[in-house]
Amino acid sequence: MKANHKDPQIHPMIELRTYKVKNSALDFYCPLCRMERQVSCRVGLSPLNYVQITMVSFVLVTLTFSRMEAIALVWPFLVWASFEIARRLLFKRDVPCPHCGFDATWYKRDVKMARKLVAEFWEKKKSPSPPTKISHPNK
Repeated sequence: MKANHKDPQIHPMIELRTYKVKNSALDFYCPLCRMERQVSCRVGLSPLNYVQITMVSFVLVTLTFSRMEAIALVWPFLVWASFEIARRLLFKRDVPCPHCGFDATWYKRDVKMARKLVAEFWEKKKSPSPPTKISHPNK
């Protein structure tokens, strides 16, 4: 997306270059700053994830069935739940805009909290963290 700093819609502190994600799962524009965005993973599980769940569950049930008997059949559900949680956390990590701080998942749940997060993002961006002293390892 080409834009110049004289455009009144774009804040001067926003980077105009965007990071391109290889094999992005979802391409969209940020509704707040209008920058092109890509997300590397989808919310739902892929067919490959279901194969992985099946394999991991089979191994866990096989290893624990002799000791736990019928209780070992709970493993597939635990593995499936852990895959779902991990997938959703990865998606949630990618959604906030690195340029303006807008998070669509928070906006969908609570608009006031989303505004607060954007304001905190700009406060952090205005006042950069103080430089840290790096000590030499031999001293």
